[in-house]
Amino acid sequence: YSKRNIVQPVRQQLTIPNTSDRFISMPACVPASDVMGIKVVCAIPSNKEKGLPTHLGTIQLYHLTGDLFCQMDAEEITAKRTAICSALATKALADPNSKILAMIGAGVQAESHIWALRHLFNFSEIRVWNRTRARAEELVRRLECPASSTVEPLLGCSVSDTVEGACHDADVICTVTSSSLPVLFRDNVKPGAHVNVVGASSPTTREIGDDLMLSDNLVIVADCMSAVKLESGDVIQSGAVPHHELGHVLNTPISRDPDQITLFKNLGLACQDVVTADLVFKRYQAESS
Repeated sequence: YSKRNIVQPVRQQLTIPNTSDRFISMPACVPASDVMGIKVVCAIPSNKEKGLPTHLGTIQLYHLTGDLFCQMDAEEITAKRTAICSALATKALADPNSKILAMIGAGVQAESHIWALRHLFNFSEIRVWNRTRARAEELVRRLECPASSTVEPLLGCSVSDTVEGACHDADVICTVTSSSLPVLFRDNVKPGAHVNVVGASSPTTREIGDDLMLSDNLVIVADCMSAVKLESGDVIQSGAVPHHELGHVLNTPISRDPDQITLFKNLGLACQDVVTADLVFKRYQAESS
């Protein structure tokens, strides 16, 4: 994407009147793979009180000739591609010897991020904080006792009573909340730590305090520079200026002081959805033949 070999406009968002619910469209064209597609997402925060998913989505794939060849649910792909993107950023920006992971939030993205990051780092501690403690406890139980016998249990997981407790001396921190107000501040983050900011995806929501976003000791990396300036409440409301785009960092690693904090703002790219869905479809074809 950063080499501009993909056509991808900034996502379009329609807010349903008198609510905070959003209808979102994310198209992308990947000529090299002969595929284009669109993900349509309904973000309905009020569903939480009804016991329904807060995010519902569908991905449609088209050949460049315009014929629709696949439609699939977006939940699993969104969870995994988002976490994998954060994991790539963490591999590029964090201390390779990171031992403590703090997860702020306990939803779908929290679980997917933990599983993605565990493949790249040998964490001795994984701490989970959530506003509703019971959800954090449930996540820790699933990590320690996976439903599938093919998944290795995770050791060293615990529930923290506070954000401060979860983040104390943490090497990697992920914010994956639905909060509209900051939950993570400068004092919560040690020098040299890496932060993945995932939860806030609109101009009116944010997870990070101004004191961290505007810190002189912070290096901000965005998945898409144009998108964060229009969509990220953490960037827009603080007035912070991102320093790098992730694609450039992956192609040309940056050097930084060991005490600098790195922050990756992960909004999610439509091209990731399209390429991942196309991969899933091709694997399904291969296994079905």
